[in-house]
Amino acid sequence: MKKLLKMLAMGAVLGLAAGAVQAETIWFKKVDGRYDYTKYATWLATQLKVDFGVWPVAPGHTAGTVYTDDGWQSVMWSRPAEWQANVQNPYGGYDEAWSVWFSASGENGQYMGQPFTPFTIEYALYVTDAGGNWYWDNNGGQNYSYYVD
Repeated sequence: MKKLLKMLAMGAVLGLAAGAVQAETIWFKKVDGRYDYTKYATWLATQLKVDFGVWPVAPGHTAGTVYTDDGWQSVMWSRPAEWQANVQNPYGGYDEAWSVWFSASGENGQYMGQPFTPFTIEYALYVTDAGGNWYWDNNGGQNYSYYVD
């Protein structure tokens, strides 16, 4: 009887481990586009398109980026990212491909209408699942960055 209880307990532990849900994984792919807005030959803002992936494929995902153009003195949130497709991964499964556009103007608009000054956009990617859980990719704590010159 004691042996049977041990086996049942071990089976329950293994069953819980096998049934555990794995967290979403996010990874940066590339900056796929850059658009500079000007008006009357005056630089106003730069818009970037970032492509990234999410695993596993699951219903209810929303994704995007949080970013800054002033060294995190202020924080801006992108519009929600757009799901592009489910793409086959090298392991025989599928990943979600996402794209997001966001705009920055250096020091939160300080340079709008003034001569352009180079600056760095820093950003982190996120995805939320159907249960409202948040997952982040901030490049291992270094943040992703893009130098606008």
